[in-house]
Amino acid sequence: MKRFVVSESEGIKGKLPVQGGGGTFNILIDEEISGAQHFSLLVNEMASGYKGKEHSHGVEHCWYILKGTGIIRMAGETYHIKPGDAVFAPIGMLHSVECTGNESLRYLVIYAPPGPEKELNELPRRKQRGIKDHNGQNPSPQGAGYSPGRK
Repeated sequence: MKRFVVSESEGIKGKLPVQGGGGTFNILIDEEISGAQHFSLLVNEMASGYKGKEHSHGVEHCWYILKGTGIIRMAGETYHIKPGDAVFAPIGMLHSVECTGNESLRYLVIYAPPGPEKELNELPRRKQRGIKDHNGQNPSPQGAGYSPGRK
């Protein structure tokens, strides 16, 4: 049954593919959980000192910062982010996220339409089944972009 109200404990959780295990994702609303067809909602958390590599997505998305401080780099600019800030990334915009404070960076992510969260959701399942990527490595979603980059 699709759920209209989803608590954090009921989300689809996993590790962001940040080198050294520096982050987690929690998918709260998507097609699988709630039947949402036009957007998805995640709560991500990145540990202090971690940095995602530059990447882009084929969908619009935004972040809303809940806790911690960090930097988002987009369009050749560096933006310092803190709780209460909202950030928008158009389709195809190269960007990276970095946690610069002493505490973790916790933020909401909305993808519209949904898509990149499906790659994150598939990571634990692929790993359990022993599926490797085309380079023989453990899978890493190209669209999620949270791979190697600890400060």
